[in-house]
Amino acid sequence: MNFELTEQSIQFTFGNKKYKSGLKNRSFKNVSKDAQADALQNVGKAIAGLQDDSLADAILIQRRRIVEAAE
Repeated sequence: MNFELTEQSIQFTFGNKKYKSGLKNRSFKNVSKDAQADALQNVGKAIAGLQDDSLADAILIQRRRIVEAAE
C-alpha cells in the first residue's frame, strides 16, 4: 500500500488585538502540490501585511488516499 497526495490546503493564523482571541485562522484550498515552504510563508506574510496583522503560524494540510502498490 502507498499514499497518493490528492489535495493540499494552507491554514494561516494571523495575530492582532482586534480579534476576540487575538488570533484569526484563514484557510486557502488548492495549494499546488509542488509549493515550496518559503513561498507559502511569503504569501502568509503578504496577506498579514495587507490586514495590518502579524503571521503567527502557517500549517500545510495534506489529504492522501491509500492506494495499492503497483506491481
